[in-house]
Amino acid sequence: MLLRSSQIRRTVVLFLDIIGILIAFIISWHMRFQGQYMWMENDLYISSLILIALFYLIIFVFIDNKRPSVVRQSPFELFVSVASNQLILMAAYVSYLFAMQLGDMVSRYVIGFTFLFAFVFDYILRIIFRALLIGYSRDGERINNVMLVTLSYLAKDIIAEFEKNQGYLMRISCITILDKDMVGRNYNGIPVVGNEDNFLDTHRQNVYDEVFVNIPYGYELKLKKLIMGFEQMGVTVNLNIEIFNIDAREKRIRSFAGYQVVSFAAAILDPGSLFIKRLFDILGSLVGLIICAVSLLIFGPLIKITSPGPVFFSQTRVGINGRRFKIYKLRTMYQDAEERKAELMEQNEMQGLMFKIKDDPRITPVGKFLRKTSIDELPQFLNVLLGDMSLVGTRPPTEDEYEQYRTYHMRRLSIKPGITGMWQVSGRNEVKNFEDVVKLDLYYIDNWSLLLDFRLLIKTVWIVIFGRGAS
Repeated sequence: MLLRSSQIRRTVVLFLDIIGILIAFIISWHMRFQGQYMWMENDLYISSLILIALFYLIIFVFIDNKRPSVVRQSPFELFVSVASNQLILMAAYVSYLFAMQLGDMVSRYVIGFTFLFAFVFDYILRIIFRALLIGYSRDGERINNVMLVTLSYLAKDIIAEFEKNQGYLMRISCITILDKDMVGRNYNGIPVVGNEDNFLDTHRQNVYDEVFVNIPYGYELKLKKLIMGFEQMGVTVNLNIEIFNIDAREKRIRSFAGYQVVSFAAAILDPGSLFIKRLFDILGSLVGLIICAVSLLIFGPLIKITSPGPVFFSQTRVGINGRRFKIYKLRTMYQDAEERKAELMEQNEMQGLMFKIKDDPRITPVGKFLRKTSIDELPQFLNVLLGDMSLVGTRPPTEDEYEQYRTYHMRRLSIKPGITGMWQVSGRNEVKNFEDVVKLDLYYIDNWSLLLDFRLLIKTVWIVIFGRGAS
């Protein structure tokens, strides 16, 4: 009965994965040290095993949970999932050893074979669990039986879609047709047992654990009577009305000002992941501000000496959902740069709502170096610390750009702008059309994850070191 719950099944998978890692570690330890002493006597290995388990828990919650359930994945898809989990886990643990300078104190043999064996054991355990679930589902008494409540012309399509997506542990066992009295007939071998008048009585002669209501928007039905009637019997009701199927990327039921509402959004980001992102922003901005302070000691005097004006440049930019904020940079242009912009507009190399020209005459000699090395961006770590920006995000537009935005451009501002992002690591000197910038930003928003942020940060460091894409 418990295995009907997808959450329980995922918890079992997590438990099996952790068991697989533990067994892999113990075997690797005995292969290397051949019983010289127990790993439980070594504090470093105990702490390493605990840390690996914590890393894996994070990977499972924020990455593996986004994948289809074990029973809905093919053996090859399971292979890819397990391999991906172990590679990310190994990268996280090796990065920890490198950061803490513990690499020489931990056996590479033990760690290497631990991840190799963990991959094998986790894959085997998942395959076995998948087979058990499929076998478990063959007993009709053990799986979730569902009664479909719908209209006659919708039933066949709903049944086909349901069978394609529900997996092995749930089935439509009976049907109620609301717009006709079809009791005694069947669809695809599934009996019609109810109509609009007697649907609450169907539970007396038919076994079902949940009800799935799928009706068009505007169809007259006393939904409160239906939902509360089944609720009083202890039967879960799952409601789908046609309007819920609007092609929004995200739909979620939540409490809003005391009301239960369905939220439609381009992206509803996970609060837990956003919390971790903010922690990384704070830690990263503190490190960045230290680097900025050191750079300022060197380049601050050069900026003042080579051109009149302040060391810092600030400008109003538009952030998340239209919030204005002051962005900070090291000054790379002469003081009359904004006034000269109008006379240079004919040389603009960008198509659309951005301004960019090669060998911009408004840039100072020191400014060219600062831009090429991205050192001029370092003060933006203060914007990150203040919460106006993130380490990774979309490019924040100027106010005059924002005023010319079309409706779909606005979605670029549905998340915090970042110091780096898809555009910056995609060769920003090669992107000549603002619409291409928008596409890159929307791809980032639609596919955002902590792993994507990590990849973009790594690419950014690489680009800064080798100078590609900077300007």
